[in-house]
Formats: sequence, C-alpha cells, structure tokens
Amino acid sequence: MSTLNSCSFSDELVSYLIGEGSIEERNVMKKHLLTCSSCRKDLEELQEAWNLIPYKLDDVDVPSNLKEEVMNSIFPVKKSPAPAVKSKNPRKWLNEFNLYGWAAAVFFLAFVGVTWSHIITSNQLKEVPKQVQTPTKVLQVFSLKSGTPSNQDTQGKAWLYQQGNKKQLVFQLQGLADTKGTEAYQVWLIHEGKRRSAGVFHVDEQGNGVLTYELREKDESFEAIGISLEPDANGTQPRGQKVLGT
Repeated sequence: MSTLNSCSFSDELVSYLIGEGSIEERNVMKKHLLTCSSCRKDLEELQEAWNLIPYKLDDVDVPSNLKEEVMNSIFPVKKSPAPAVKSKNPRKWLNEFNLYGWAAAVFFLAFVGVTWSHIITSNQLKEVPKQVQTPTKVLQVFSLKSGTPSNQDTQGKAWLYQQGNKKQLVFQLQGLADTKGTEAYQVWLIHEGKRRSAGVFHVDEQGNGVLTYELREKDESFEAIGISLEPDANGTQPRGQKVLGT
C-alpha cells in the first residue's frame, strides 16, 4: 500500500469501507472523496485488500498460531536498532498506524468469522441426511364434517404424523365462510370432555384453510377434534359456533 496521506479524513477510511458511521458521516466522506485524490487512492487499495478475503472456504482447521501471526504483523517483535532515520510527523504516524492496524484487525476478524461460519454450516449440512432418512408415518386420519348437516360443502381432514419422536397434526379444510374483523377459526383437541386449543387459522377467498400443529406431551391424548368460529384468536375455551368436528 502507498504511503498514507496526512489528510484528516484518512483515519476514517476503514470505517467507511466496512459500512460504519451515520448517513451524514458517510455523505461527508463521499463528498470528500470527490476532491481528495490521496484518500481515493488509499480507499482503492484498501478495497483491493478487502476483496482478497475468501468467502468460500474448504474444510480446514483454523491454525492455532493464526492469531499470533496476525498480531505479530500488526505489532512486530522488536529487533536490533536500525540506523536513525528522519522522524515522521506524529499525526501522520498515528494515522498510518491506526489505518494499518485497524485494517489488519478487521481482516483477521472477518477471516475467522467466515471460517467459523463455514464450519458451523458444514456441520449443519451433515445433519440434513440424518433428518431426511428418518421415516414419516401416518398414525391416524380424521375426517371432519360440518356442524350443520345441510352444509355438506364444509368439510376437512386431519392427518396425525410421526417423525422420530415428534408428532404433528396437519389440517386441511374447505368450504368455510370468510372471517370478518377479528374473527378466526380455532381448532380444539377434546379429551374426556375437556378442550385444549391447537391453534387458529384464517381461510382464503375460496374458503380453504390449512393449519399445522406440533403435539406436546399433554396433547397426545385426545378422542375428538372440533373447529369453531371464534370472535377473536385469544380464547382458551370455545365461545363461538362449532363448524366442523369428528
């Protein structure tokens, strides 16, 4: 990288490059870059270095001495004294140190972050085949009929699935009237005369509704299913009219 200029904006280039700062601060920097060729050149070189950070990595272990090597490059170990040279302007030296130091630190953190993310993603992808291989079984199918015998268009089904230790109820309903205002359809699991909510749903323009509910331990015992049209979605017990049931 070329020798950094002593412009007062030079120590803000890294923050600008990585998207930090308020909108006003970034607008000020954009205007400054239009007139300052030195800052533009430094920004271009920083951008080139930033683009060298890999975003797609092979499966490799992060070297245990990586942090030490990077930190040594930022703060080199003292060696035998070199011949005296003309001292730099203190402000210019601080600007160079801040820009190089922060740039190296940012690149180091970005590299470690991308590597760590890659390792986690790889582990997650390894788990996917195991999940796919777990068979899904249909334990029971429930037919839901209209609460009004004359309305045969209103009907539905519920499938009780099991995959591994998880059980799920999937409802598919049709022929239901559209809801108004805060109204919602609510599903109830019935066990020994007591009702527990299994969720609420709304319907589309054709009166079709879908609901998926994952069963918890206390929900696994039920003998019947009922669906009612409720004034809102906040009820813990039925308050509206029953529209479907087993």
